[in-house]
Amino acid sequence: MSSSTTETTTYILEKYSRAYSPKKASGSSEWQHFTNPVLRLILDTGKSEFAPSMRLRIVWTMNGGGSAAQDVILEDLDLIAFSALKTDNTDGSSPLKGVYRDTTFGLRYLYAPESTEGQKVYRRFQVSFNTPSVALQLVDAIRDVCPCKTNEPSAGAGANRKIVAAAQPLTRADTLQTNFNSTTTALQRMPTMILDPPASSPLLPLPFSSQPQPQPTPSPLPDSSPPPPSSSAEADSVMMPPPPLPLPPSSTPTFTPTSSGASAATANANVPMESLAAALCAPSGLYDNLSGAALERLVGDVVREDGFVGLLESLSSMWALKAVAG
Repeated sequence: MSSSTTETTTYILEKYSRAYSPKKASGSSEWQHFTNPVLRLILDTGKSEFAPSMRLRIVWTMNGGGSAAQDVILEDLDLIAFSALKTDNTDGSSPLKGVYRDTTFGLRYLYAPESTEGQKVYRRFQVSFNTPSVALQLVDAIRDVCPCKTNEPSAGAGANRKIVAAAQPLTRADTLQTNFNSTTTALQRMPTMILDPPASSPLLPLPFSSQPQPQPTPSPLPDSSPPPPSSSAEADSVMMPPPPLPLPPSSTPTFTPTSSGASAATANANVPMESLAAALCAPSGLYDNLSGAALERLVGDVVREDGFVGLLESLSSMWALKAVAG
């Protein structure tokens, strides 16, 4: 008659995490974490002459709000049964493998219900203890049926990662410098175009195009215009838009020249206000030689001009300024 004894050891866990590897090798594992107390790892070791046993369970005890506590079984593994499985000859993987470091212990086991001859499916979990000594106690207890090894970080792998990380910014800097030089060269090759907009129109930035633009025929500049910019100034004008024209104050009257008086308005743009007022007040003999009918027809043509209303508004503002100035 044979006799058997069962020894039960309970370990209090700080954390339990589990991951399920997908069937496809390209997929990533999803982890679930449990930290709420009370988490326990229970190891039942049966000592018998003919049929030894070792059962590992992870139990999560939930408080039912005043009622009896409920135990949820998160893991329930027969470690002796895994030792009877054959090792995969393809990659030499064991059906049961453990790793540990400091206070953490991890276990990988073959999940037979989803495994086939061509595709092996493994499940993994890891637990954290209070101290590293408790983790070593568990490793010593299951070492005979589960191969365990330490999971120390490789110093060579860390050094290689540092070298790759340090070399990467240098490659980016070279690429950015090359792109910047090519962009600058393309901008410098673009033809420049100098426009002289009317005084009343807004100044718009010149559009850039990848196709070369034909050079416009330069118009003769008046004597009062500044000299044309040098070649270095033209190159700078490509890199930045021309400065905007200063806006007139709110009290300055706006004058919209007509098509017949645009050249006169441009020529008199720099004339002081006092000279303009004196010229308006001075008598002129321009219409002395015209007959009454010709003068009436000329006045009618002026009144029917599109800008006549704006001219009256401008003159009204000028007379108001003259009255204020005394």
